Amino acid sequence: MDRVKGFTLVEIMVTIAVAAILLGIAIPSFQTVSRNNAVRATTNDLISTINIARQQSMSMRTEVKVKPASGGWGDGWELEFGSVDAGEDAEFAPGKGVSISRTAGSGALEFLARGGRGDNSGNNAEFTVSHTDSSISSRTFCVSFFGKITTGGCS
Repeated sequence: MDRVKGFTLVEIMVTIAVAAILLGIAIPSFQTVSRNNAVRATTNDLISTINIARQQSMSMRTEVKVKPASGGWGDGWELEFGSVDAGEDAEFAPGKGVSISRTAGSGALEFLARGGRGDNSGNNAEFTVSHTDSSISSRTFCVSFFGKITTGGCS
């Protein structure tokens, strides 16, 4: 008697069922990781932009601003150099589903050529980066008058 090699219909159906169960478990976990990464990446981008602004303002002896996009911090931010020699202006956008809010003040962070911030919003600026999915942890950081960034809220 000749034996036919291959899989039976029952074996294929069991394999598809197991794969469907595994995907049903893995996809929600992947979405959570993806959303956490979006918050983390947006926070790191904003912090890097603020650090670049502070460093360039002192090294090039010119004013540099980190200001909210036309729709506010939730729509992104812009890096604006006071001099063409200091660098090229750039625009940044938050990750998908990520929003940024500035708790202490709402305007631009202006770094002066002599050091320190020139914006008239008080000594500290506090930013919170969060996701539309409320189960994702938000990140908060504080920018001091001299541009030092610390994680957590301003105290």
